[in-house]
Amino acid sequence: MRRTGSALGALLVLTASAASAAPEVQAEVDRSEVGLMDTFILTVRATNAPRGSAIQLPHYDGAEVLSTNRGESSFIQLGSGGPVIRQELTVTVILHPTRVGKLTLPPVELRTPDAVVKSNPLTITVRSAHVGGAPPAAGAHRPNMMPGFPPGFPDLEDPFAALREREREAAGPHGENDLFLRSEVDKKEVYVGEQVTLSVWIYSRVDLSQVSNEKFPNLDGFWTEDIESPTSIVNEPRTVNGVPYRAALLKRKALFPMRAGTRELEPAEMDATTGFLFAGRREHRVGNPLTLKVKPLPPGAPAGFVPANVGSFQLTAELSSSTAELGSPVTLRVALQGQGNMKEVVLPRATAPAALKLYEPTSQERISAVRDRIEGKRSQEYLVMAQQTGTFEIPPLSFSYFDPESHRYETVRTQPLSLTVTPGEAGALRAAGPVGGVPDSVRNVLPAGALRPLRLEARFSTPTPVWRRPLFVAAAVLPPAAWVLLSLVGVVRTRRARHDPVSEQRRGTRAARGRLAAAARLRTSGTDGAFSEEVERAVTAFLEARLGAGLSGLTRDALRQRLTEAGAPAALVEGAARVLDTCDAVRFAPGAVRLSRQTLLLEAERVLEGWQ
Repeated sequence: MRRTGSALGALLVLTASAASAAPEVQAEVDRSEVGLMDTFILTVRATNAPRGSAIQLPHYDGAEVLSTNRGESSFIQLGSGGPVIRQELTVTVILHPTRVGKLTLPPVELRTPDAVVKSNPLTITVRSAHVGGAPPAAGAHRPNMMPGFPPGFPDLEDPFAALREREREAAGPHGENDLFLRSEVDKKEVYVGEQVTLSVWIYSRVDLSQVSNEKFPNLDGFWTEDIESPTSIVNEPRTVNGVPYRAALLKRKALFPMRAGTRELEPAEMDATTGFLFAGRREHRVGNPLTLKVKPLPPGAPAGFVPANVGSFQLTAELSSSTAELGSPVTLRVALQGQGNMKEVVLPRATAPAALKLYEPTSQERISAVRDRIEGKRSQEYLVMAQQTGTFEIPPLSFSYFDPESHRYETVRTQPLSLTVTPGEAGALRAAGPVGGVPDSVRNVLPAGALRPLRLEARFSTPTPVWRRPLFVAAAVLPPAAWVLLSLVGVVRTRRARHDPVSEQRRGTRAARGRLAAAARLRTSGTDGAFSEEVERAVTAFLEARLGAGLSGLTRDALRQRLTEAGAPAALVEGAARVLDTCDAVRFAPGAVRLSRQTLLLEAERVLEGWQ
């Protein structure tokens, strides 16, 4: 009984002293020396904190706060005055030093309802180089290493610290530096038409499960091409200012600026869901803006240069065969390969002598991204049909471009191509005359004995007069009627088949107007390419009918000369050249011109009406 009373008295004394204990604030760092690219951890603990207390962090001059984590635990103390609720507050701060030398961390304040309690100041040394494996600072908190427990076992004073840390990471970032967007370009200065690669990354130090509602920069004034658009989050380790992050690529684009000047790229935006399942939350992040300087192309561009031809290219031309029979076509292939804006480059147009007819080419393109650079191959195939025998030369092609690596204009050329046209087997037979002295008219007659003779059987009977037979009237009337009908058809066909210049012009004009009507139906529908193709065919058919010759292979200057010599008005000559140039630009360089279908249609109508 005496022992029980003594123990009870001692317990009352201890609880009373605990209840009257004053609040205390203790600050410590995990290392005494750090490098300028390293980080260190500041831990602040406030014990015996009354209810309603809060820890206030000071401004750290010479260090940048990367993240802050706050914790709180409550317990009840029994004293002579009754139960008292006490709090233990903890704050963990990850800091990054910004200058070399002695770094003094000011005291941390615990603000209670009654007073302000300050912690001890701290001093660490900041080196210029990385400091690895530095020992913990004096007084730094260490886990209890009890006998029998392996290294890395949770702190026995707080066995759930590791669990709370994982919950904290899953719950979401505790600062902007834990989750942020960053836009990057591989070049800050480029020429007009030169590729610059834009990449948008998301950096995180928390679990990231989903990215949505992405808003990428407005890229007006650029021709863009997607290089990479990942459909899932693929992290790779990266370090920013000595802090390790998990970085995931959101978008990578190739940009080709179309105008010179300083361009401001707006920051990207997105919503990120952190954590997994129901343990995370949604965060909105805005990235960094970018400034890009676009320089104009230098003077001294060669004749025929197109501003879209910027990069590095190779030009080739070849014939499918160097010989051809008269009437048999061959294929002329023109290919441009290299790096640059392959969808906008303009291939040179092939020409040929008048003895070779070139048909409209068919185009193919193959574009891909190799090591974040847009490269590919564009090709055109012309059908070449010889009009006479002989040996003819297809002139070489040239392609001028600006090389941003060497900062100068370059011109590549193909070799001239030779085509030999022979009469062919049929022409050789006609030139040699009849074979074996047998005329062409009897060559296909079967020889005697090739067919077995027919055996006829005769029957004798009294013939019926012709006029009494049922089909006599029809047989008598049908031949004259058929003769009259065939005569009329022949007259009509003869008139239609007349090849006098006036008839040819009328037929060509009707065909041109029919094509122009088809183009007018495409004015409010269809693509720009289909519309411009119909307009070009209409104008070409009209000019060929008026000139009485084809226009294939003619340059614009040669076409102007032919029209002027034929007596075409000067306004019609220039109008026809403008219409054909616009149609070529729409077909071969879509996007390089702004097409007004109504304007082009009216211009073509003026060409057809201007030469009566």
